[in-house]
Amino acid sequence: MKEKEIILEIKGKEYKINISKFSAERAEISVNDVPYSVGLKDLGVEEVAEVIPQQAPHGPESTAPRTTQTVADKSIPLHRPKNIADGATIAAPLPGLITKIFINEGDVIEVGQRVLMLEAMKMENEVNATSAGMVIDIRHKEGSSVNQGDVLIMLKPVEG
Repeated sequence: MKEKEIILEIKGKEYKINISKFSAERAEISVNDVPYSVGLKDLGVEEVAEVIPQQAPHGPESTAPRTTQTVADKSIPLHRPKNIADGATIAAPLPGLITKIFINEGDVIEVGQRVLMLEAMKMENEVNATSAGMVIDIRHKEGSSVNQGDVLIMLKPVEG
């Protein structure tokens, strides 16, 4: 995590907070330049950036690993919501392993267009677009395991 500085006002007094390290259990912070190592009890979230997911075994009983995003040449896990209310999505029709992605972010796709191949129970399954639009986010990469219903692709409607 890149160091983050925030200013809090409590009962009319300002406090400068610097957060230098942050994990699921601990945070390294300074308050008005006084360092503290603090324990974290319940953040109310499923995932924190420093928590590294375990690789799931392949097979029908496996679970999908968390997605990652590369930031400044460092791969960190992300928690992503299952859905965004105002965007169209393409979801995994069954659990499996993504073997090939045929589209890129920025592509405009049509209903029925082939978007990726999903291997499930030793069979390759073609996943086709259920909505038309511009691809704004491909949530997983080739080699990722996904569960049924996981959002694979986010779309933005395109005017006529």
